Amino acid sequence: MIFRDQFRYAFGNLRKTLLRTFLTAAGVAIGIGAMTSMVSVGLGTQRVVIQAFNEGNILTSVLVSQEEPSDTMPPDSLPALDASKTELFKTLPGVRDAYPRILIAGLLRAGDEQMFRNLEGMPARILEEQIRQGTVELVAGRIYAADERNVIVLSERAARRLVPDSSELNELVDTTLTFMAARIPGLGDMLGNMSLGVFQPIQLDLKVVGIVKGGGDLSDLAGLSLWVPIELVEPLYSLTYQNLESVLTGNVGTGSYSMVQVLATDVMVVRAVQDSIEALGFTARSILDEIGQVRRGFLFMNSLLGTIGGVSLIVAAMMIVNTLVMAVLERTREIGLLKSMGATDGDVMRLFLTEAGVIGVLGGIGGLILGYFVARITNVIANIQFERVGEVAVNLVAFAPLLIFGAMAFAILVSLAAGYYPARRAAKVDPVVALRHF
Repeated sequence: MIFRDQFRYAFGNLRKTLLRTFLTAAGVAIGIGAMTSMVSVGLGTQRVVIQAFNEGNILTSVLVSQEEPSDTMPPDSLPALDASKTELFKTLPGVRDAYPRILIAGLLRAGDEQMFRNLEGMPARILEEQIRQGTVELVAGRIYAADERNVIVLSERAARRLVPDSSELNELVDTTLTFMAARIPGLGDMLGNMSLGVFQPIQLDLKVVGIVKGGGDLSDLAGLSLWVPIELVEPLYSLTYQNLESVLTGNVGTGSYSMVQVLATDVMVVRAVQDSIEALGFTARSILDEIGQVRRGFLFMNSLLGTIGGVSLIVAAMMIVNTLVMAVLERTREIGLLKSMGATDGDVMRLFLTEAGVIGVLGGIGGLILGYFVARITNVIANIQFERVGEVAVNLVAFAPLLIFGAMAFAILVSLAAGYYPARRAAKVDPVVALRHF
């Protein structure tokens, strides 16, 4: 019996029990749909995170700091992390930019509203690059120019904290905010009077020039970024409160930075850039040090989602077994007639396996359609929640070709495996016994 005849015969038998075939294929479709929708959202989430790392300069960023002092390397022998070293980093092979990471802790006020946050110095060129890459979206106003000083760019979430719910964010643009930081006194003042009274306020009047969306990074998980020109805060860095050590020692700094951010040209040269910086006597860290754990986490999440979705395929497989076993019982006389006309056990077995395969194909196609729409609905619901908290809408659906072909192959294999027992049972039917049913 040729394959074309087998397929036509199997498809004709399935049409005779259309409702049962539909319910069985629907069971496969639900299983495949659940699996593909979950895996698709998992892969989409992974893609969004990796894309955010790439666009946000996270994968290509190297954070440079001084090495910890030790018995063999006292503090005086450590190289200073200052402006000259920052310029030196820019000349290293594989480096496209470098700038000091300067954060000034203080109180930001807008009328009666206020919040305690870090004022971050950001070069205008880096902020412009993030706008161009789509890492952040300009909601209102503009970004500051390289020659501007007393200006500030707020994240949308930070701006929401400073204006009433009924107000528009545009109303905040071109207004002036007040930022208060604490100046560290000299060591003699600290020893003479350990009280808050020795701290001297530093006040900055900052004009709001722009508001951006989606500006939070790994160091600002709350997304409450406050960006100002780095030239404005760099002179204040050594004069303001940074940590408990600066309070207890009264150390007002010597022009050194606590951290410098180096941007590599490509993720493939990050390791080489780290080695070059460490050869200069500094500590260099990047997200690649932990990227292996991130990838393992995504692999575990995708496997878990696929397993959860695959559980429903077990139910679908049992439905296929039930459908084909019932077909064997109902078509005993038909099987006996086929065998009496010369059909072999292999021919009968292939007939029932073909029926199982057809159910798998129909269920696989239906499952892919169902999974796609479920994933899209999930994406819409997720973006509604993202927009409520001020985040940028993202696409969490990733229906890769490998996922489509893999889901189809899996649906067919599960159906064939489930149909093996009924097919073998049909092949073992004795034609003499079967013909007695006439």
